Formats: sequence, structure tokens, C-alpha cells
Amino acid sequence: MESYIKIIFTISTFNILLLFFFDFLKKKINIFDFPDNEKKTHTEPISLMGGWILLLNLVIYIFLFSKHLSILEIKILLCTLSFLIVGIFDDKFNLSPNVKFLILTVTLISFFYFTPSMVLNSLNFYGIILNFNDILGIFISTLCVLLFVNAFNLFDGINLQSSIYALFLLLILFFKGMFTQITIVLILALFLIIYLNFKNKIFLGDSGSLLLGSIISLFVIANYNISKSIRVDEIFLLMMLPGLDMLRLFIERIYNSKNPFLGDREHLHHYLLSVYRYKLTIIFTVLLFIMPTILNIYLSSKIIIPVFVLIYLCLIYYLKKIRISTI
Repeated sequence: MESYIKIIFTISTFNILLLFFFDFLKKKINIFDFPDNEKKTHTEPISLMGGWILLLNLVIYIFLFSKHLSILEIKILLCTLSFLIVGIFDDKFNLSPNVKFLILTVTLISFFYFTPSMVLNSLNFYGIILNFNDILGIFISTLCVLLFVNAFNLFDGINLQSSIYALFLLLILFFKGMFTQITIVLILALFLIIYLNFKNKIFLGDSGSLLLGSIISLFVIANYNISKSIRVDEIFLLMMLPGLDMLRLFIERIYNSKNPFLGDREHLHHYLLSVYRYKLTIIFTVLLFIMPTILNIYLSSKIIIPVFVLIYLCLIYYLKKIRISTI
């Protein structure tokens, strides 16, 4: 308990200092998202420092509390550092989607190859057990992380949406009992990011979304594979909304002969914004991604999953119809 108090006090103090020196740091880092009057609707350049804030918090934690780190935590942090670096270069130089995909895939394959305890060699979904050999297990594990990272990245479209979603996931992971100290550090860093994002001073950027997406997905796999503290259907409920939105977008883009990895304004939050104001959009989106997990306290996920998918599809159809009628 004493170590947790020290970590919370130290990281909280550090984030207060980061807030005080924020304007100085954003000029030194000099990575901004510029408006283009098309996909980006903000009116002035916004700092893409989300990943940097997460990185600085993790560096302070490692520097002061490294004795608490396990070998597995070190491996996970090194893996997610690669995601962060790719995100930083993407924020600065707008990397090709193919280049990002190749680097991240090679990184994950290497991680799982050298960390066999993290490889998904079996999945138990409602008593149906799928077993995989080592090669297929590495492929499945890599695919799971890439799918969530991409879904999370696509979910980062308007202020507060992805940062609140990440906070929700980290709180769930904290109570699952693995990697609690690192999770606390990330939660405290997210409070600062949420505040600055609310003030429209910062975006997560690809650096932030890739780091959070990778570390959350690897933590989830560890909770499933090692501690057995989470089930496949629980994971599905937690990640269902961004996953569904990504799947729909990919299908629609491919159907319309578009690159599935190139951005557009066809996400759920864009449809909501075309009908409702920003605050209602955020409230509605937050309710959508937390509701399946809350309902799972009272109802079986066998009921929740198909009903939620149906509600999502009906909502998309309804919002699309309204948006078309207003054009």
C-alpha cells in the first residue's frame, strides 16, 4: 500500500509540473495537428503531445520505481515503446499505412516469439475451445492486438472520446489485478490529457493512441492468458463499440473501392455530430461503450452481444438517413 501512495503522489506531482510547463514543452516538441477544413474541423494547430505525456509519466515511474517491474512488464513496455515511436514519426511525417502496418506487425511477432507465456494458444468462447499450435497462436495474438490498436486509433476522432474510453478500460484492468502500478501511472497521465483535451490544447495523436491501444491490448491478453481474470466474452463487450465501427467502416470503404486505412467522416461520432451537439455526442458515446459491461452484471453476454449489434446497426441507419435528409 505504501508503494502505491508513493507512486500516486510522485506521478500526480509530476503531472502538475507538466501542466505548468505545458506551453514550453509543446513548443520544444513542435508536433501539431493542422486544420484542413475537410476531415479536421478545428480552427488552429493543436499539439499532438498525448503520447509524449504518457511516455514522460512512464519514464519517471521506471526511473524511480523500476525495482517493482517484472520481466514481463519490461517486455511489454519495450514492445509498446515501438508503437509509440511509430506514432511519433507518423504524427510528424505522416507515414504510409503500409509502412506502419509492417513495422508494428514485425514488432508484435518478435514480442510474442520471445514471450511464449503471452501467446494465445487457446480461446474459450462459451465453452467452445479453440486450440492453436505455436505458429498459429503467434498469428492470432498479433492479429488481436493489431485489430484493437487500429479500432482504438479510428475511435480517436473527437475530443475526450478515446481518452475517456481508455480510462474506462484501464480502470477495468486495474480491478482485474495485473500490472496495477503501471495502470495507475497511465490513469493519472490520462487525467492530465483529458483536462488538456477538454481545453482543446492537446490531441492524443497517433503516438498516444498507438501506445494506449498496444499496452491495453497486451494487458488484456495477459489477464486472459496468465491470470485467467477475464473471459473472451468480457473482452468482446469491452471492445465491441470501436470494433463494430471499424468493421463497418472497412466493409463500406472496400465496397466503395476506397483504401480501408484512409480516414473519412463516416465514423459513428461524425453521424452523431451531424444530428446532436458535441456534449450530447460524447455522453451518448460514453454510454454506448460502458453499457455492455454494466449490463453484463445482470444479463448474459449471449443476450447483450446480438442486441447491441442490432442497436448499433439500427442507430447507424437512422443517423445516416437523418444526415442525408439534411444535405
